[in-house]
Amino acid sequence: MKIAFPVKENNGLESIVDEHFGVAQTFLIVDLETRKLELKDNRKLLAEGSKCKIGVFKKKDQVDAVVTRCMGDGSQRSLTASNIKVFQAQKETILENLELLEKDELKLFHIFDFCQIKKNKKEGGCGHHH
Repeated sequence: MKIAFPVKENNGLESIVDEHFGVAQTFLIVDLETRKLELKDNRKLLAEGSKCKIGVFKKKDQVDAVVTRCMGDGSQRSLTASNIKVFQAQKETILENLELLEKDELKLFHIFDFCQIKKNKKEGGCGHHH
């Protein structure tokens, strides 16, 4: 199983999970079986034209799930359509969240968890606009 995490800096398993999935510059993909790490650029940020029509990952990346703190509705729909599960990060680093995932203690995002529902911090959202 391959799990992708949005990150600002690649510090291996000690990387901090980025706050914003859709605008993260890079993703660190962890193969749970081999613990091999792979860094991927966010394809949406590199795309010309309609970024909404492009998925974050290619089929060949074989990503099975993502772990993130905040995600908009468009990203959630795109990932769900690609049969990629979306888990809500509970801890700061990739390693901490992997440990929770392996214990089956990370919950799947619910539609009401997505930050697009409430756009500012005062209302409980992440504070950016989609």
